[in-house]
Amino acid sequence: MVVRQTVLVCVLAVLAYVGLWALFSGDETETPAAPDAMFLTDYSKATTGSCVKFNGPGENDLGLTVVDCKGSRAALKIGTVLPNTSGECPRGDYKVLRDTRHNAALCLLPNAEPGDCFEIDTEDIQRSVVSKFDCAAPRVNVQVVDVAKESCPEEAELGVPYEDLTLCLRRVR
Repeated sequence: MVVRQTVLVCVLAVLAYVGLWALFSGDETETPAAPDAMFLTDYSKATTGSCVKFNGPGENDLGLTVVDCKGSRAALKIGTVLPNTSGECPRGDYKVLRDTRHNAALCLLPNAEPGDCFEIDTEDIQRSVVSKFDCAAPRVNVQVVDVAKESCPEEAELGVPYEDLTLCLRRVR
């Protein structure tokens, strides 16, 4: 009986020692790399130039995910991060998202390169759903002719101005 109690006490002591050692020893493992997509819950922590997509089927969803700008779902790019919700975006037809919980706002513009195709309400980009598609898609209504620093080339039907650039577009349908 005494031998069993002694063995039991020794086993419990070893388990306690191993548990404490594991708890207080330094973790030597490497931190995993950041994921390709990151859920953005605080707009004040956003980075100008990052591309985002809305979580869910439409832009009425509150969540944004930062994604690779070269990805097919990266229709919008952060042009400016405003330090408060009452701030105004610089010159341009930005889509504005306000984060009242963190008192910040994002000024978004289409993530566009020459040749890209979008479905955009060019009359009201602020309220428009901005979607990037393959140019053969039936929903496409504009194609990017140029991303110009100054004025658009002659083949562009309309120019959408932003602070540092102008999106030069032609109607597709």
